[in-house]
Amino acid sequence: KIRVSCVSVAAEMYVCRRLAEGTGGMMGVCLDITHLKDLIMGQCKPPPKMKGDSDDQCGLVLGEFVQMGFPTRESRDVPSLIHATRDKKTFAITGYICPRCKAKASDLPNDCVVCGLKLVLAPHLARSFHHLFPVPLFQELPEPEPPRESKNAPPPVLSSSGSDNAPPLAKFPPMNDDLLIDSKSCEMCCYGCLVDLSPYW
Repeated sequence: KIRVSCVSVAAEMYVCRRLAEGTGGMMGVCLDITHLKDLIMGQCKPPPKMKGDSDDQCGLVLGEFVQMGFPTRESRDVPSLIHATRDKKTFAITGYICPRCKAKASDLPNDCVVCGLKLVLAPHLARSFHHLFPVPLFQELPEPEPPRESKNAPPPVLSSSGSDNAPPLAKFPPMNDDLLIDSKSCEMCCYGCLVDLSPYW
């Protein structure tokens, strides 16, 4: 049996609605881009199996499992026989050994040519079934408040470069006070070093 679901981006069509209801699917008409995303993501998860789908006489819902094998990678100095297809066999240094029949496969994911077992690795399963384990919803944390300074705390020591990681002023050689003037008494002065620049203008 086939289950059909439809997502419409314009208007609802009677044929799509009837087809979805007749097969046990879902019909949706998106309102905006967010609603469209929700409808499409709702189709990513496989729906539960219905009771009428079972062929069992008792009406039990039986799941169908896919047998998979996790092969081991083997490398040798001498090339060995690898089953590429049923009719084609090659020699290679590296191969993947089937855990059931011990035959070698050339690449993954693949079906074992000898016994038909599906050969996969854990990263392949993670890529295939990542939608079954959705990421938890993001919760925004409040920004921590900066620590309040007490009234009795000493003033911070500033450096000459302006950064807190630089050595304090006491470690620098003393400057000539004759070169410095007050910034309020001069309109033309360097505010970085307070040197009077009026003679140069």
